[in-house]
Amino acid sequence: MRLEGNFYNIHSITPSDNGCYVVRVELAAEHPIYAGHFPEMAVVPGVCTLTIIRECLAHIVGHAVTFTTIKECKYVAVLLPHEGLTITLDLKLNDTQLIASVTRDEDSATVLKLKATI
Repeated sequence: MRLEGNFYNIHSITPSDNGCYVVRVELAAEHPIYAGHFPEMAVVPGVCTLTIIRECLAHIVGHAVTFTTIKECKYVAVLLPHEGLTITLDLKLNDTQLIASVTRDEDSATVLKLKATI
């Protein structure tokens, strides 16, 4: 199931040097997934953040992407859903090696650090 267009929308994909991309994404504040994760204190599920990275990479490379290995995946902070929540993905793709980080735009806090093979 694709999350784009339902759980989040891509605002921009900006390429830079040497296989690096900056992707700005807005998350849907009232998505039904938050009713189960968690009803009392909703947070963006970590697996959804990984799916956003994977789907954005698919836009960049022009075909579906899967992670063959995840070497490092560290969640540094939580994403709390609210109206206008935007995040920035910094993606560096070198052949099949991916280094990614996700930050909250509102306070520049790092949310996720990822090293993976696609």
